[in-house]
Amino acid sequence: MSHIDREKATCEFLQNENYLFPNNDYCDVEFDKSFCWYNVTRGDTLFRQCPFNFCLSIEGCAEVAASLQVQRTCHLNGTWGAPDYGGCLEILHNYKQCFAGFCNSCPDPLRQTVMVVTMCLSVTSVAVLVAALVLFTFFDSLQCRRLSIHKNLATAFVFRFAVLALWNAASTSHWFYDCAEFNQRPLYHIEWMCKCILWFFIYFQVASVMWMFIEGAYLYSRFTVFAMRSAEPPSWVFQLVGWGVPFVVVMVWTVVHEEYSRLNANSFCWLPYAQGPHLWILTGTMEFALILNLLFLFLIVVILVQKLHSGNTDTKIIWKTVKATFLLVPLLGVSNFPLFYEPDHPSGAYMLISAILQHSQGIFIAVLYCFLNSEVQLAVKRQIAKLPYRFLFRRHTYFETQRTYVPESGTVNTRHGIPMEQLEGNSDSQSQRSTTAVPLDYK
Repeated sequence: MSHIDREKATCEFLQNENYLFPNNDYCDVEFDKSFCWYNVTRGDTLFRQCPFNFCLSIEGCAEVAASLQVQRTCHLNGTWGAPDYGGCLEILHNYKQCFAGFCNSCPDPLRQTVMVVTMCLSVTSVAVLVAALVLFTFFDSLQCRRLSIHKNLATAFVFRFAVLALWNAASTSHWFYDCAEFNQRPLYHIEWMCKCILWFFIYFQVASVMWMFIEGAYLYSRFTVFAMRSAEPPSWVFQLVGWGVPFVVVMVWTVVHEEYSRLNANSFCWLPYAQGPHLWILTGTMEFALILNLLFLFLIVVILVQKLHSGNTDTKIIWKTVKATFLLVPLLGVSNFPLFYEPDHPSGAYMLISAILQHSQGIFIAVLYCFLNSEVQLAVKRQIAKLPYRFLFRRHTYFETQRTYVPESGTVNTRHGIPMEQLEGNSDSQSQRSTTAVPLDYK
């Protein structure tokens, strides 16, 4: 209930109940369209705080709120004098930083911290993922089905975090609102632009989850049908699931939510979009994909445990296996599960941890599966080794390294760089094992 509605309701209650103050020494109850004036004896003046949401945490604003107030006098004849709002007008002109209005809100340290963390991690994710995509695309020796899935996942994350950064910038800068008035007024003529940004953010969020599902399904298939390459689906199937399914899901949600928003006269830009019984169209799709990924991860762990028990495996190898399994968590998106069950009143710790988990996933994927990938590092070193070093050496010297990665080979385990490669040992000779072994370097 707004301030005016609350004051009006107070006056109506006192008037309807014929509420009379004793001895008839008071002015009548009266509502002046801003305040309900009552309980003032004749000859006295009542002071009330201006009807603003004051930001008392800002230095000096508490004194402003206490000193510049509305005043109204009850005359001796029992009539009210004109209210004096001069103090409030002075606050409007000279102390706009002391109250919420004109698109400004009171400082919220927690909200500002979460916003800064979100923006920093989003921009960093975009930067490192773009760098990873450049490396993935530049080296022909790395190209394979698995890397194609990695590139699509990285692309989905790049657009997701880029659009999120754009959305946060639009929200904090109030691109879609007229701030010339005390109560911000939506700019309905550019609402379509606001909806487009929000639509693409939701789409790439769903798309990134679907590509994580494809990562999990493909990895699990390499553990189970590694020798059956002919059973591998064509690439258009992955594209259809990764980009097509999210488009259909988000379009269905768009149609339903558009009708839902029309029922609310104050709705603008589908906000708040994370409400309504139809939200399950989005959350249900993403939760189902992540549940399957959790199942894939469990089955992979079972296979690894069986493999470890089948031979004489020392403690070092077991530890490396556990570490490699944990490294699959950001790739498969399992860390997102707690975020689907947000409490009604989330604490500051929950909001901060949620922001870190959601917006650092792209960084982890770029670092773990590109920059720390042994095959990518080898390709970079090979490229650097081909550069001339005339300025360092007296003789014109080039360094050559032999190509060790054979993308289409069906008989060579190439140690493609997934962290779980440690299961196959550390020696280079072990890279020649038969492909009937556990597919730790799935392609």
